[in-house]
Amino acid sequence: MPDGHNRSVSWSGAANVLLHRWTLRLAALLLIVMLIWVFRTPLLRKGGEFLIREDPLVHADLLYVLGGSPVERAAEGARLVQAGYAPRAVFTGMPPNELMQLFGIDSSEAGLGMRVAELSGLDREHMESLAEGTSTAEEAAAVRAHAASIGADTIIVVTTEFHSRRVRQVFRKAFRDGSTVVIVRAALSKRYNADQWWRSEEGMIMVNNEYMKLVYYALKH
Repeated sequence: MPDGHNRSVSWSGAANVLLHRWTLRLAALLLIVMLIWVFRTPLLRKGGEFLIREDPLVHADLLYVLGGSPVERAAEGARLVQAGYAPRAVFTGMPPNELMQLFGIDSSEAGLGMRVAELSGLDREHMESLAEGTSTAEEAAAVRAHAASIGADTIIVVTTEFHSRRVRQVFRKAFRDGSTVVIVRAALSKRYNADQWWRSEEGMIMVNNEYMKLVYYALKH
């Protein structure tokens, strides 16, 4: 009888210890959740700001405007060339729309970018088309080959601000031999606001996709 009683007390004590541990863990979890909720705005803002990463401007041999978002990127590229940071801009990107080509419209990302730059006041003599690449990695490879062909020591790469960290990451790897210094510059986006991206469905999709791409390129490239 005493042995059974002792076993009962022992099991009861173990159960109390286990309950106490799980109570502490649940309390800690609830505290973390509460802190995240209280500081959700600055945390979300930091998450949006993290995607933006650019380098200080210096004079370069060439400036490359990556395909996509031509209104923002090409306009910024034109502004930098006009400001004297590079003698000319090279526009990259493959054709995205075959239907437009049927009507004789140059729908390549490079062509669209050049048109926007022209509307921004940049003369055609300061532009060059490099209609290659359907992804950041492909564009980085095309830019590396082009820059090597002219012996460029320093280049400026213009992308949209919330793509800038990933673009910087991809181009750093593409030029890891140190043959060319890559300066990444971020054009302001008309659709992205790092301070309140979570307030719209579009902003949430953009940030989610960009973080997924960051992980993908970190693992694959």
